[in-house]
Amino acid sequence: MAHDRDDDDSAVVIERRPGNGIGLFVLGAVLGAGIALMLAPQSGADTQYQMRRLARKMKKRARVLANEGQEFASDLVERGRDAVDDAMKTGRRAARDLRRNGKTAARDARQALENRLAKHRDAISDALDGEDDGV
Repeated sequence: MAHDRDDDDSAVVIERRPGNGIGLFVLGAVLGAGIALMLAPQSGADTQYQMRRLARKMKKRARVLANEGQEFASDLVERGRDAVDDAMKTGRRAARDLRRNGKTAARDARQALENRLAKHRDAISDALDGEDDGV
């Protein structure tokens, strides 16, 4: 009996996030150590001391991760700002070039038209002068 692939709707989804996952690994290790401390057979005072110590370590690590996140966000904003500035400069330069090229093209077209008109005037004038001489 052949297996019909349409019946199997399973899919694998892989998500990639920025960072290397070390922060999550450390956080998991710290939480695991905290759980192990709570389940370890020792006195309440020792467990409380270790829990406070663990909480301080977690607080310090959270500060480090927050600072890294803030630096990442600031860098991202700065790169975005630079990209927008570059795009605006490029757009302004293109508009200036188009305006300059448009003026040059209009001036060249006007000069060509004036030259053609002058040739036609001369041709008409020559034709009229020829008619007067022939009469």
